[in-house]
Amino acid sequence: MTREHNMIRFANGTPQAIWFSQHASGQAFTYNALEKKGKRPIAYSGNGTHANYAVKGQHDHTIPGLNLPTGFLLDYTDRGILWDPTLNAYAYTYTPSTGVFTPSTPDVPVAWLEFNGRWGDDQPPGEPSIFGEAKYVAGPDGPKFKGLDRGLVCPSKPCVVLPFRIFAE
Repeated sequence: MTREHNMIRFANGTPQAIWFSQHASGQAFTYNALEKKGKRPIAYSGNGTHANYAVKGQHDHTIPGLNLPTGFLLDYTDRGILWDPTLNAYAYTYTPSTGVFTPSTPDVPVAWLEFNGRWGDDQPPGEPSIFGEAKYVAGPDGPKFKGLDRGLVCPSKPCVVLPFRIFAE
């Protein structure tokens, strides 16, 4: 499971690529391929899910990583209300060798990063699946399970970084 999140890969302080996680997989795009407000890329959250996408609209996740515009297991995204994460953000340094998060200032909380459970509802009992993918699954786990020390923008290989957004609007 991918564990829903975005990961931005920088080179010499310049954003290069962004991972959008979606249920059991996700997609990576070059920074230049993404819609932005100013210099900041926009991610679309699935309505009622933790998945996030580079474009608004319908997103099928029946076949992980394919993200077709229609299918059996659909997420829906729209413009909704633009949320600025910098207005309510904490900054940390993560040390992969120890698995420790260090806050940017002493008043920044850290304990929530150590939570080992799922962030969200449990998967409903008896939830049917299609090709091993269920419509409703348990919420993702926390940041320490995201492979924060990974070498690629994707959490696993192969890592395809698309130079364009597909199935836009």
